[in-house]
Amino acid sequence: MATEGTYIRTSGIRPDALLVELTGAYERGWQPADVLHITADGGDAADVPLAAAAVLFEATLSGAADRAPTDWVEQLRTIADRHPVAVPVTAHPDDFGAGLRATLPNATRYRIDGLAFTWKYLPRFARLTPPPSQWPHHRSAPDGTAAPAPDPRILDRIRGLLSKAESTDFPDEAEALTAKAQELVTRYSVGAALLAGPSTTAHVRGRRLHLEGPYIREKVLLLTAIGDANRVRTVWFTRVRIATVVGSVVDLQQVEMLFASLLVQATRAVSAADTAGRRGGATAAFRRAFLTGFAARIGERLRAADARATAGAAADAQIPVTELAPILARRSDEVDAEFARLFPTTRTARSRGVDADGFHAGRDAADSATLTPGDHPLAR
Repeated sequence: MATEGTYIRTSGIRPDALLVELTGAYERGWQPADVLHITADGGDAADVPLAAAAVLFEATLSGAADRAPTDWVEQLRTIADRHPVAVPVTAHPDDFGAGLRATLPNATRYRIDGLAFTWKYLPRFARLTPPPSQWPHHRSAPDGTAAPAPDPRILDRIRGLLSKAESTDFPDEAEALTAKAQELVTRYSVGAALLAGPSTTAHVRGRRLHLEGPYIREKVLLLTAIGDANRVRTVWFTRVRIATVVGSVVDLQQVEMLFASLLVQATRAVSAADTAGRRGGATAAFRRAFLTGFAARIGERLRAADARATAGAAADAQIPVTELAPILARRSDEVDAEFARLFPTTRTARSRGVDADGFHAGRDAADSATLTPGDHPLAR
């Protein structure tokens, strides 16, 4: 985001221009949560309430609550919860400026111009859901992009467990809460694959995750390792710090839950790691390597757990594992096809050298991470 020292003024921009540039960004593939993320990432915290006000004002004007895809509506709900200041909505977008002056006194002409200028030049993004111009007059039930979703009661339990795990100051309590969340995730995912059967086409879609520093590259490695173990493809956009994961609804939810859980464990482990004798850049290099090793080992453990879960699920269902494996392979093929459609020109990121001590320390910490209740550290 431009600051007062670097911003080049453009003349004639009015407050309602924010709405024009916002809808333009939506047509280029951006979604409400993406717009808030890129605004916050610009570095000027005062721009975020202004961005939220524009997003929510536009949502009311466009009738998003009744017309937008369900994922879009959920993003709007989250934004409204985090930014409760609402701009009164009138019959015409030209009145947006008057509403801003009434609710956000610090929304100066200078700030409005800068935000509109930024949104105007947001690049094209892959469309994960239809933009507002393609919404129906009234969303059907389910809407055109909806798919059978995981049981919301289970998701609420998982989110609650992970929230408690992230907020507690006691590592043992956090580990127990995370283990329980992972148990619910694994049990539900395997059961969903069995219930779908061999002839059901998976509902494959993309979902964006907004990552924050420090050590973003290493966090992407962890996300990718978790996704690879769960038939989910990951692409990372460095400049905007947004990852897109592509997979079935159930597998995407599993990856998000595991990522949140294991990121908590990785953060605690790297904070507790012995960095004695290292300073400055050496400490940062150790921690980057630590998280790289953690991600690599977690990927190995999850792939092994997936193989065991597949065999166990087949045994519980009294079917040969050879009948279950093709179902999962077919879903992987469907994910690959959708990924190629959304991102036809991706490239594989190259690895870089890391601190050997940190890398192996991270692998050791990953061996101690819990994947299911009763799971013990691997013998070494």
